[in-house]
Amino acid sequence: MLKYFFLILFIISFAHAENFFKKANELYDAGRYAEAVPVYRAAIRNNQFEPYAWFNLGNTLVHLKQNHVAIVAYKRATELMPTFAKPWVLLGDISYLHGDYGQAVVYYNRALELGEKSEHLNYAVASSYLNLRAFVQAEKYFEQTLNDNPDKLEAWFGLAECARQIGDYSLAAEILQSALQKTVNVSPDLYYTLSHYYLQQDSLKAAIRSMENGLYLDSKNFNARRYLATLYEKANSPWMAIWTLEQGIAAGNGLRELEMDLAEIYFKQKRYNDALRHYQRALRAGNSAARIGIENIGNALHNQGDSLQAENAYRMLR
Repeated sequence: MLKYFFLILFIISFAHAENFFKKANELYDAGRYAEAVPVYRAAIRNNQFEPYAWFNLGNTLVHLKQNHVAIVAYKRATELMPTFAKPWVLLGDISYLHGDYGQAVVYYNRALELGEKSEHLNYAVASSYLNLRAFVQAEKYFEQTLNDNPDKLEAWFGLAECARQIGDYSLAAEILQSALQKTVNVSPDLYYTLSHYYLQQDSLKAAIRSMENGLYLDSKNFNARRYLATLYEKANSPWMAIWTLEQGIAAGNGLRELEMDLAEIYFKQKRYNDALRHYQRALRAGNSAARIGIENIGNALHNQGDSLQAENAYRMLR
């Protein structure tokens, strides 16, 4: 859930014959990270704002994907300036990205103890606790994140996930319903997830309605369309399943899957000509499983005594 972490560059100017710190910062700002590394090291050797030079060196090493060395630089910054909170946050971010959530919590909590406050930090702590299945602590920090920014959908999803993890789908649905009311960043995934929660509560009509709302915002998502079709079938509305699949086919996305799904519905209805047509289209779209469908139609036609039509179906497989 935590995809990115923030790098803060400390830029402090001072008069010096050779201002390595300033030069390194300029290289960093220009994106010349490999060149900045030795200059930051020169700043450190010359005692030029050493804690910040170590910190900025860590940022530079992260850009160079040398996180293991960046950790050393961040830790050195904290040793030189124990009240410097930013390195602790980034140490937590690196630990999180490496899947060490327990260590991430240790680093993040140190930053919190030093008075660091940010939406990123609250969300990062919450995400770490969620991965550790410490749901009470995760809820606390997800709620703090939302207090700062109610439009952060990831925090709404995280808060709902805490409820889902303990099996309380009703609460999880309530949380996402609140998100729909309080955020301006409504996304299709919000509706899709809410649909899943409704289905877990045997609220099929609500699940369908939520999927429809999501698909309205995300009409080209053929996987969502396929899922909605299965919900319609569960609701004994195969005609609606057919309609939503046809809409997807008309849009031209996911033909291999949508044509196959439509053929399967027609086959269950014993509408063999319609089923055969869509199996053929699925096969042309690259769905090899359609061959089994065509063979099944041939078998069904043969069993009902229509040998001529059965042979026509078998011929398509040769």
